[in-house]
Amino acid sequence: MLCHFCEQDKEGLPFRCNYCGNYFCSDHRLPENHACPKVGGPKQPGYARVRGAERDAKRPRFALPAVRSNRSRFRITYPRVFSKTEEKHILLATALMILVGFGMVYGIPGVISNALLLIVFILGFAFSFIGHELAHKFFAQRHGLWAEFRTNIYGIVITAMSIILPFKFLAPGQVNVIGNGSKAVLGGIALIGPLFNIVLGWLIFSFVRVLGIGFGLASLSAFNGWLGLFNLIPFATFDGLKVFEWDKMRWAVATAASAALLIVSYFFA
Repeated sequence: MLCHFCEQDKEGLPFRCNYCGNYFCSDHRLPENHACPKVGGPKQPGYARVRGAERDAKRPRFALPAVRSNRSRFRITYPRVFSKTEEKHILLATALMILVGFGMVYGIPGVISNALLLIVFILGFAFSFIGHELAHKFFAQRHGLWAEFRTNIYGIVITAMSIILPFKFLAPGQVNVIGNGSKAVLGGIALIGPLFNIVLGWLIFSFVRVLGIGFGLASLSAFNGWLGLFNLIPFATFDGLKVFEWDKMRWAVATAASAALLIVSYFFA
């Protein structure tokens, strides 16, 4: 089968683009490398010299493909935020994170028996995790970089084990970023996820303190504090290593804010 972009038969097993549905060789399998008409991927060095790139010069840096709904007589068009593969990965990761979250609040009276409170915790844990990953994704796309969430087998296994363990591992996957970005851009992409949890967690904590609401809702702010602090560990592929290498002062401030949120949520809420 010929590559749809370079029209060469480079290998026997082609790759299918999740966006445009065409088949490409390994060199052009990513959206930004075959000037995907459904995405309009980032412009890499030498991109303007690639076949067909001239006619895409006026295309937005990262236009989301449209999806049509046939559920009504009016054909509604709305943007697809995730590819089909990414949707499966983020749904699996979100389900695991909700279970880990309930592992943190297990033992608080009424959490499981109260239907309304149960829904609040499910939505709170899901929003905290998805918001973290979307912050990475959208910030990367804003700088013209390709970004999609993917789980990994080791992260899934360890996260699943931590549901019943006292130490909670909150990394079932990560947003993979592809493209040329400066150290500041890559550091900003890494920082924006924990920053989302820091801001959300302090808002939840303030809401609980000001209104005097109980029912263990401070556990949601603690969950955000731990999610931010855990990801800021400067190790391996965690966000913290990229932030630490970019700006140690920003890393220290974000880490201190996450740790403080975690402490006050447990002892002062």
